[in-house]
Amino acid sequence: MKSFTIQKILIPIDFSETSLLAIEHAAFTAQLFKAELVLLHVVEKYWEKFSIITPELKVDVPSDFMESIEKKLEDISGNIRSNHGVKSNCITTNGNTYTEIVNISKEQNVDLIVMGTHGTSGIAEFFVGSNTYKVVTKSTCPVLSVQGNAKQLGYKNILLPIDDSTHSRQKVNHAIVLAKHFASKLHVLGLADSDMDKSDLGKFDIKLIHIQDYIQKCGVMCDKNIVAGTNQAKMTLDYANNSATDLIVIMTDQEENITGRLMGTYAQQIINHSKIPVMSVHPVLGVTNPWAMTIN
Repeated sequence: MKSFTIQKILIPIDFSETSLLAIEHAAFTAQLFKAELVLLHVVEKYWEKFSIITPELKVDVPSDFMESIEKKLEDISGNIRSNHGVKSNCITTNGNTYTEIVNISKEQNVDLIVMGTHGTSGIAEFFVGSNTYKVVTKSTCPVLSVQGNAKQLGYKNILLPIDDSTHSRQKVNHAIVLAKHFASKLHVLGLADSDMDKSDLGKFDIKLIHIQDYIQKCGVMCDKNIVAGTNQAKMTLDYANNSATDLIVIMTDQEENITGRLMGTYAQQIINHSKIPVMSVHPVLGVTNPWAMTIN
């Protein structure tokens, strides 16, 4: 299994306050990892959404508009170089936003996508969702999502929610790599089902102890706790909001019981509602040993 490192970071930019904040988080991370940045702006083809009604309507993006966007990105790139000493490349393209983000991340061999998100609630949460969540579900590399109030740069306390699945433990090494670069403490949070009997709870706790021991052997401070309930996303967010957590690391495939699914998948609920930055890790199928990834 490929080791996790960060050499190239993609930042989708729509020039909103949250996307500009994402730049700060990405640039700070790039400094620590000695990584380079890729600044991406996607010009959404809004008219394509109406092609069924007016199929004869074909509109090209004006060249002067594209030039203006490219100039803005170059200005941002210059500021990043001046303020953070980090190299960045600029890409402007057009099409479907989340599709282009995923495609460019693959073409550029990106290790991490950092993007601002406004979160989503109400009917949009169920049927539309955010571009951030769509990128999370399609991207094969980790995605760090940042909401507008996450002003603090760096992550000193990283929350690692663990359920009873094997895939849940694949993100442990990602968290260790982050913790080593950010000088963080990891907090392993066991998400137990409220219906677990004493025997199953004991077995689950042993798994958490193994994870804690592994993290500590890698030279990272770590503690562990267990919470029980029926909605793992709510359990995670409640714990994060009531502690010193400043980053949550999750898996994208973690599912919910029936109560949770009615409110969206675990990842969807966390990304849409967390005010704390969230790093989402895509599982690698077929990996039976969650510790197979080497640590840099």
